[in-house]
Amino acid sequence: MSALERLKSSLGTASSQPIGRSWAVDNSIDQEITRLQRHLKAGALSYLPKDLQVEAVQRFWVSRELGSLTDARLVSYGVTLPVGPQRMCVIEDRERFPVLLREVDQILPARKHYRRCYQGLLAGYFSYDPHSKEAPQIGRENWAALRTYLHDRSGMVVDGDRNPGWVDTLQSHRQVLSQEPCNRYGTAFLDGDSREVDELREGLSIADASWFTRELFLAQIRAAERRSDAGFLKVIEHLLDMLRNNEAVRNEGLAMLLNRHATVQPVPLSVPLRDAAVEWWGNPWLASNSMRWSRVTSASRAMVTEWLKLEFIEAFFTLLAEERTGDTRRLEFWKRYVNAIDEVHFALGTEARTSRASDFVALRRKMAGLVVDLQDNVRSNNAFIMKMGPLVIVEFSGYSNACYGYDGRKPLPFRLDRPVVMPKNATNSLKHSAYWIWLQHQDGIHGWNRWEEMFTATLATEFGIQPKKIGAAQTHQREPVAGTHEKGPLRAQQEPSTRRHEAYPGAGSDTIDAWKSRNYTRVMLSTFTERFGLKINDLTANNGNLWVQTDATNLDVNQVLHRWGFRYKDNKGWWKQG
Repeated sequence: MSALERLKSSLGTASSQPIGRSWAVDNSIDQEITRLQRHLKAGALSYLPKDLQVEAVQRFWVSRELGSLTDARLVSYGVTLPVGPQRMCVIEDRERFPVLLREVDQILPARKHYRRCYQGLLAGYFSYDPHSKEAPQIGRENWAALRTYLHDRSGMVVDGDRNPGWVDTLQSHRQVLSQEPCNRYGTAFLDGDSREVDELREGLSIADASWFTRELFLAQIRAAERRSDAGFLKVIEHLLDMLRNNEAVRNEGLAMLLNRHATVQPVPLSVPLRDAAVEWWGNPWLASNSMRWSRVTSASRAMVTEWLKLEFIEAFFTLLAEERTGDTRRLEFWKRYVNAIDEVHFALGTEARTSRASDFVALRRKMAGLVVDLQDNVRSNNAFIMKMGPLVIVEFSGYSNACYGYDGRKPLPFRLDRPVVMPKNATNSLKHSAYWIWLQHQDGIHGWNRWEEMFTATLATEFGIQPKKIGAAQTHQREPVAGTHEKGPLRAQQEPSTRRHEAYPGAGSDTIDAWKSRNYTRVMLSTFTERFGLKINDLTANNGNLWVQTDATNLDVNQVLHRWGFRYKDNKGWWKQG
């Protein structure tokens, strides 16, 4: 093949290769055209440099006049820009802001120019946050005035059939200029439908940093509040997740959720709501947290207080105590008294204080402000201190330890602002012979089949402390113990709490209430016992005690005798030193 023929063959091959290849489809130009069309439809103005806005605002600040249409547009867009050494802005000035609105109104006949000023003011409306801590009162007032101005003139930006896209968007969403700008979108947004909101935010160029985003989150909670109890409970965790990631609305949103949850009847325990409330606001009954908790109703605060105390009771007897395998009797007993517990404290041993296990770490965080060190040779020892009316109860982690009770109206034998110990009568010991009551977790003693019944009777008769109200099906029937008298003073066929209103013959409620307010005298005691069919056994002449022989089944009588200084003794009745 000659050189000329080879050249001819090469040229033929080269020219045929591009034809044989497939060409890639490039849609970037179409996408750019679409973007430009949307940009033009939105009526977006040419870029307005910040330095030009600042210069125009400074001129207006001095002259209090808009010298040109360009200045009117620049100052409208710069209404929230801080200028000068004092970093003042027009929307936060009592005199200049009303002047700006009046000056802009003068441009109304020039609809195209007015629309540009209106768009600038609209941008300022969405960018200025009246709820910010830094916003002065006049700034909030002027922002509200701007909202009213924009609402009243929202129809004046419409010019014939051909309008920028933002104008069409505004006409479809004029409620964003009302006192409830986001309520319309709450339900759909809560259900995961954001199409309408996306259209609005794109059409009006609403930034993520705008107050609108915060109000949109709160609108979801308002929508949840309006739902049925069942519907509300279903979305609590979703709303808490939202609040967890949005600190700006967290406090207000949490308060709304707590107040709504407190209206559900009966109030169910919500562990996520409880944990979030304690994590963000702390313990509801500590004075140091009172400002945070002032956002909610007293019912909401009491609700979380009960939840947290219940969690503490469960945590102590399952995590910190040495309960016998499968034995939850102490836990179940004290859970019933959660409403009667005024305060709780924890004495934690070395193991509980230093453990890095996640459950211990989380529990210690919730117990902040309620913990005192327990110094003991046994690292696993802990104690649970409960104040119930006048009584201070101490339960220990070891099941074999008795329950100690002290008179909270007197100085306690221990202080909780310093480490405590366990050896009896040692300095700052939780175990002291100056106890008011001393109860063992032992069945079959003092005429009681179960120790729970003995504890219940003691708390009720001695101190008027009642367990949480329970249904009739849950009341415990007492079974007589072999070798004991069936009709002993603490026999009670039901727990004393179920016999609260049982009266002696002739004892009307008005009469017994009157006795509760009377002071003790020996003559008054004789009248009282005669009135209610009770018997006195006076042994004072022989250096003995004065006895009222009755059982402890009538709590009203118990309260009168207790107020008069009588103490109850198993199987004998009420006594008082002569």
